Amino acid sequence: MKTGFIDWTDDKLTLYIFGKQGKGVNPSETYTIAAEGYPDADALSSFAVPHIDKIYLSLPLSALTFREQVFPFAESDKIRDTINFELEGMLLGSVNDYAIDHIITESQDNGSKVLAACIEKSKLSEIIDLFSSAGIEPKAITSIDLRLSQGKIDTLFEAPVSDPGLRAAAAEEELLNPSINLRQGEHTYTGDVERFKKKIKFTAVLVLILLTILGTLSYVRYMDAKKQNDSLKTQLKLIYKKVFPEDKKIIDAERQFAGNLNSLKKRKAVLAGIPLLDILKDISLKTSNSITLSEFSSDKTNLIIKGVASSFKDVDALKNNLSSSFVNIKVTNSKATADNKIDFTIVMKERTA
Repeated sequence: MKTGFIDWTDDKLTLYIFGKQGKGVNPSETYTIAAEGYPDADALSSFAVPHIDKIYLSLPLSALTFREQVFPFAESDKIRDTINFELEGMLLGSVNDYAIDHIITESQDNGSKVLAACIEKSKLSEIIDLFSSAGIEPKAITSIDLRLSQGKIDTLFEAPVSDPGLRAAAAEEELLNPSINLRQGEHTYTGDVERFKKKIKFTAVLVLILLTILGTLSYVRYMDAKKQNDSLKTQLKLIYKKVFPEDKKIIDAERQFAGNLNSLKKRKAVLAGIPLLDILKDISLKTSNSITLSEFSSDKTNLIIKGVASSFKDVDALKNNLSSSFVNIKVTNSKATADNKIDFTIVMKERTA
């Protein structure tokens, strides 16, 4: 970015444009417009050069009022705190109606001599508004002539330095270290703050857009994961129905699957010590063709068989046939079905001797 310095004299305004170079600056372009008295906004608009980051303004001597004052100290901060009181009665009207800054022209152990530069606040406001209306609000308002005269009142009002090279060099020095700045108090420059606010707002908008994009991506990923989860649940239900077709009500397939698996493991542990094949062979040999066995289980004590017979007589015959190999044989459940068959359950114990 570039920095502009407007040198306003009694008959013209000159804009110096400086580009950054290391820790200093160097002049690159110069524009001049003629002006007697206050320039108009249209003329100033030609100074609204693109890519200029900051503008400094030097006022003509005719716009300022100067007063010399002696202080018993040389600290600039102390002088700034007390100069208004010292100038009371030395200016037309109230000192509070002026914007005031100073430079120290002489400094000794027992005090200092100061030159105060003053401008009426109403006039300063008009100047700031004039330049702001042209889009070139000055960040600082100073005086090249004050620097060139080194604050010496006799030199200040002699023939002003008109050499363009000297004035450009003085403008460059003012950029690095302004001799005075009349933009103080209520007239303090706030453009940097406003730009910072705009950057903050712009950053906030970018963050909001980023959060919206991230939120959208997260939602899309969530929906994709949900679809995959729903698909896996559907597949799990289908597998569960194939493995456990007798379970008609499926609420939580994963839990029910785990529960049934644990139940099967327990049954396996119960049957681990029983000569299962021999028992099944023995039962099948004692079962007539009119009986169909559907289930065999054990509860560690009893053997349980379930099946369907053609009649109650066939169930009794099976019970009698089993008595040669098993004991405590009981028919615990027998009932007729819709197709005139007999559902039955027989509980018994293996004969141990």
